[in-house]
Amino acid sequence: MDVLRASLWREFTEQWAELRRLIGFSEPLASLPGWMAPGLALGALLALAIAAGVALLSLAGLLTALLVVHLLLDRVFGVTVALAPPR
Repeated sequence: MDVLRASLWREFTEQWAELRRLIGFSEPLASLPGWMAPGLALGALLALAIAAGVALLSLAGLLTALLVVHLLLDRVFGVTVALAPPR
């Protein structure tokens, strides 16, 4: 049982080291000087705000396209799409 546990632990540590090497976020950030931390935090916050803005704009574009499709089907082609309540 100890051999199996040691083997599993060794495999886990190797996979964890490989994952840290592949992603590598913590190593470069830890080596930065302390005075860069506020700028890094503001940059991350700005990137998050921009990503949220892009997501909201995409949602607005989708809703606008759905409204246009609904108006085209209803007013131009005379096709009504309705949901039937479940029985």
